[in-house]
Amino acid sequence: MNNKTTVITFIVLLLVILAGGTYFYNQSKPQRKPLPSPVPTQQPIVGGDRDEHGCIGSAGYSWCEAKSKCIRIWEEDCNSWQAIQRALAEKEKQPISETFIRVNHENAEYASGGVSFGTKDAPGGVFLAAKINNNWQIVFAGNGSINCPEIKKLYEFPPEMLQGFCD
Repeated sequence: MNNKTTVITFIVLLLVILAGGTYFYNQSKPQRKPLPSPVPTQQPIVGGDRDEHGCIGSAGYSWCEAKSKCIRIWEEDCNSWQAIQRALAEKEKQPISETFIRVNHENAEYASGGVSFGTKDAPGGVFLAAKINNNWQIVFAGNGSINCPEIKKLYEFPPEMLQGFCD
């Protein structure tokens, strides 16, 4: 055997030993478990969070027992009709138990509707109410003429609330 063959044999033998050692070394190490693949989190469906009354909480709605409907508290006061009813009774010096209102339009700051005294079906008038310093106040109540320029100057009623009053 010549020198060249001996070197090649030595190199091949060395590579076989290294390959075997690497194989046995890797087999003796504790095997890592693969990381679980991420499970996609299911995003809640917008509007899919209705409560027992059908109100959609993610849209800001909550149940108002006094009005028997879903409202957004920043758009509409749940107990506004009670405060308006009380204010009308005081203004007209009528018992609250004989003051009946119907709210036609309302938002967080203004309301308009009808009012009657005595019985619910009694002839009545109309009202405009504004929330001032967190209290409902009667701006106008009755059947007579309304000072629309003054109402528009002092308050910022939405136009739909002034229909039938100032049109």
